[in-house]
Amino acid sequence: MRTPLLDTWTRSIAPLLLAGLLFTACSDDDPTPPSPDAGGGQDAGPDAGAPDSGTPDSGSPDAGAPDGGGPDAGASCAPEMTDVIQRGKWDPRFSIAGVSGMDGHVPHIYDLAKTASGDILATGYFRWLGTQATPPLIQRHGDTWQPVSKAWPQAIPGSGFSAVAANEDGTLALATNDTFGARSGEVWLATAEGVRVIGAFEGLVRTMAFVKGELWVAGLFQLADNGAIGLAIWDGAKWRFPTGGPADGPVYELLVDGDAVWVGGGFSQVGGVSSNKVARWNGAAWEAYDLPLPGNAVYALALGDDGTPYAGGTFAHDFSMDGVGSIARWTGTQWEMLDEGVSTGQFPGVVTDLAFTQGKLHVGGCFSHVNGKAWTNPEAIPANALARWSPQSGWEKWPNTSLPNRTAWFSPLFCGDEGPSAFPLWEVPIQRFLVDGDTLYLAGTFASVEDASSQSLAAFRDGQWRPEGARSGFGLSGSADKLAAGGPQCAVHAMGAISHAGGERVPRTVLRFGDSGWAPLGELPSSMECTDLEVNARGDVYVACTDWDVPQSHVLTWTGEDWRSLGDLREHGFISDMTLDELGRPWVATQAEDSVRVVRWDGEAFVKVADGFDGPVSTIALRPENPDPDHPAFVATGEFTHVNRLVAQRIVHWNGTTFETLGTGSVTSVITAAYGKRGIFMSTNAEYGMDGLPVPGRITLGHWSGKEWVELATPERGLLPPLDASSGGVHSFRKLIATGDHLVAVGTVIPEDRGPSHAFVFDGERLVPIGQGVNAISVDAVAVTPEGLWVGGLIAEAGRDDTLIPSVGVAHFGLDVPAP
Repeated sequence: MRTPLLDTWTRSIAPLLLAGLLFTACSDDDPTPPSPDAGGGQDAGPDAGAPDSGTPDSGSPDAGAPDGGGPDAGASCAPEMTDVIQRGKWDPRFSIAGVSGMDGHVPHIYDLAKTASGDILATGYFRWLGTQATPPLIQRHGDTWQPVSKAWPQAIPGSGFSAVAANEDGTLALATNDTFGARSGEVWLATAEGVRVIGAFEGLVRTMAFVKGELWVAGLFQLADNGAIGLAIWDGAKWRFPTGGPADGPVYELLVDGDAVWVGGGFSQVGGVSSNKVARWNGAAWEAYDLPLPGNAVYALALGDDGTPYAGGTFAHDFSMDGVGSIARWTGTQWEMLDEGVSTGQFPGVVTDLAFTQGKLHVGGCFSHVNGKAWTNPEAIPANALARWSPQSGWEKWPNTSLPNRTAWFSPLFCGDEGPSAFPLWEVPIQRFLVDGDTLYLAGTFASVEDASSQSLAAFRDGQWRPEGARSGFGLSGSADKLAAGGPQCAVHAMGAISHAGGERVPRTVLRFGDSGWAPLGELPSSMECTDLEVNARGDVYVACTDWDVPQSHVLTWTGEDWRSLGDLREHGFISDMTLDELGRPWVATQAEDSVRVVRWDGEAFVKVADGFDGPVSTIALRPENPDPDHPAFVATGEFTHVNRLVAQRIVHWNGTTFETLGTGSVTSVITAAYGKRGIFMSTNAEYGMDGLPVPGRITLGHWSGKEWVELATPERGLLPPLDASSGGVHSFRKLIATGDHLVAVGTVIPEDRGPSHAFVFDGERLVPIGQGVNAISVDAVAVTPEGLWVGGLIAEAGRDDTLIPSVGVAHFGLDVPAP
């Protein structure tokens, strides 16, 4: 399906029932080094030196490394974790502009309205206005957005409201929303006396309007009171059909023009008049404006300065041939396509709303081109879900640029043309326009438009896009998929699918956090896909990338002015993982056609440490302290079963000179591993056999005792089973980081009691939630600093109950957290 607002960064999500991190060493667990469990050790590389005993607590780094040594790359940033967990707080500075909501489904603004006093109303599915908790109804009063305060008659549904209308006497009408399932709701009326429910329906309401004191309600619904389909009218005392008779299908649009009302939808009859998709109530009778083109419906109507009607939706002369359509104008006797309409490249696009202002028709929806089918018409104009048309000059690009726009939420890939039996129209990222003088407001689910980073709400004024709603904090449009701390100040660095940071557009690069917020380093090479980030104690920044134009992998380092490739890796292959040793030097796992290796940077070149794997290596975890820093112990995980002649199922230990097995390894693929003072830890994926049942023997979060793998993700160690475990729910730890005597474990972890989720610390006995957890689709990254820790991923909120705050794309938990 097509994705409007290019790269609005929609991700599909698998079931959100995931897991907890319980990391605990039993009193009888032996934290001493692993020893070979099966077969002899294997010498596997020219860089082998003196044997390392492999003991986690043995010795400290040798400062005299061959390349001149350097500060410890990790210990200097290690916090006193017990103090952090006991006294830490979530940092409230990481909110975003516009509105935000709970994790999972993207925040929506479905509808806009203007009150008699001139305030702008916005309603939808959200619960934060910056750092302020809000009902899903906000208003722009003067230059400030604020929650609308009402004494609601009952709890507002979690999905908020789908439509709002304002009467001249100050009365507000609201239709409750239902995001999932069969869909149902109520119509609420808010007056000076209070709020009351005046009707219930099955389906969804899309728009409402007050006409001469009566409330018109339209959508894809059936009213419980009188059975009205698509269009119902509240006369102040009771519900009635439209004069002349009911509609026979959904009504998606109401356009009030004085005493007249235009309606658009998927009907063929309304008010006793046969008229396909469009009709007009002139104040006394219904008039037909039949639009006979095939398609789902008309979703939008607008009147030009000269009174010309325009209609948008999903319709075309021929869906299989033309590839264009979905917008038309009335000639006086019939509808005609507006200059080839809108297209998704091959098929007709969708128009969800129209607004005529300042002599131009503004068009929003789901399309990639206007003025023709892109693949066959050289006159077609690229357009990213928004465009403009004028009677004098025709179509034009608007906005002028179509840049990636990221979000930390899941957004369905609906375009609005999926059929009238479902509710796809309510999921299209462009929902509504509202004209207020020289300002055009835009509502939907988008994260930003051009340089205006403003989740779900923006405005076009004085020729440029501007953020609306709350002012931005230091939150991210997107997610910090990789985090690393380093340098003398242990500055946090972030990398990921991020288009805006702190409300400012940022290039595809590494971001560094300081007193004034996020600062981007130079843009990474456009031909490279960069997958890993590390920073050492000296402040050297390393990024693992692959240039697909060559193709070739690189470790890039930031010189302060540009990115420089550290050394030639062609003889070793493509990078699959990167880490730093205790002297801050890069180690990488590589894969070529004929070999899989672990290699390290020796100050001048990458040299092989070990090879012989019969499958890819996905993770290398180095022991933090070693007698010889050039020959540290490490753990490698991946999709291998042997290392040379040694049987090693997906995980193996290198003691400095030889490989050793860790029991029978892992029965499922390993996600990641960590090596710390308490030993070796790993997390693994859930996998299913041909019978559809989980592979038995999976270790969710394991600790190597020296003899066997011990499961830590258990109720006895503090982590309840996953939500919906009986139907396949699992805990999944995506990132582990050992810091001092603690292990930080994050991922997709949702306990069955819906308690603290996603982020935990193992304190040696139990898995303890970090600050009551975070609300996220997944947490994928961790970094530690002396005063706390940072987590990154598809994060929406941090904390719980009275500590709950918005924290988008990244979250910081620490001591002496500043005010927002």
